[in-house]
Amino acid sequence: MPRKPVLSPSRIRIYLLCEVKYYHTYLNPRGRFYLRAKPEYSFGTTMHAVLQHLHAAGGVEAVSVEQLQQAMQQQWVAAGYQSPQEEQRYQQMAAALIEQYHARAQEALQETPPEQRPRLLMQERTLRMDMGRFTLVGRVDRVDEHPDGTLEIIDYKSWRTEVTPEEVHDDLAMCCYQLLLKHLYPDRRVVATIVALQTGASASASLTDAELREFREDIRLLGEEIVSRDFEYLEPKRIPHCDVCDFLPLCQRIWQQQGES
Repeated sequence: MPRKPVLSPSRIRIYLLCEVKYYHTYLNPRGRFYLRAKPEYSFGTTMHAVLQHLHAAGGVEAVSVEQLQQAMQQQWVAAGYQSPQEEQRYQQMAAALIEQYHARAQEALQETPPEQRPRLLMQERTLRMDMGRFTLVGRVDRVDEHPDGTLEIIDYKSWRTEVTPEEVHDDLAMCCYQLLLKHLYPDRRVVATIVALQTGASASASLTDAELREFREDIRLLGEEIVSRDFEYLEPKRIPHCDVCDFLPLCQRIWQQQGES
């Protein structure tokens, strides 16, 4: 039996942004030769690895900020930086964010009675759900279990400074994570939280059972459209994202050919 196609929030988001980019990113074998490492991605990967280390090792009670800074140096992803000076600026930014995160976590710990503190249930875990013609997957940064049984999905955003409950409620990835986690724990209340690492701002939202059913059907229909799509005859259209897309040279060739004809 052939493997079912796999769709993730990232794949779905790219498809909704640009079908041509989806094709070159995930289906065209030549596409990988055009992908470029980007400093913001490397920075985000490093920050996620450092926070994973912190919580896996027991949190701020067990890991000092100095140990966390050392872990950052060990986990540092160097790809994509244009110069040693740029990389150093990013390292300084990472060090500052780690110190701020550690201080905020310590403060929150002191303000929360032991009996009210959540426990780490999972982190950097890939969740899966059979959707018929495809498999929906999502990798959660962290899931905390609260004393009342509530499961809280926590997603770190390295570059955000602000976030609202409405943004969390409408975020494609956070909706997918809630759907996937609710599938594993149907009797639990599931909440999604986005943490903006630049400022420590956070916001939470929770889909109702009715909203989850509607979202599941929307994802099923969209996923079936993606996996059944014939990408052979795509005509790229100019959108604002084109200027920062790795595959712009491929599209420009097509536009030039169309202009010659």
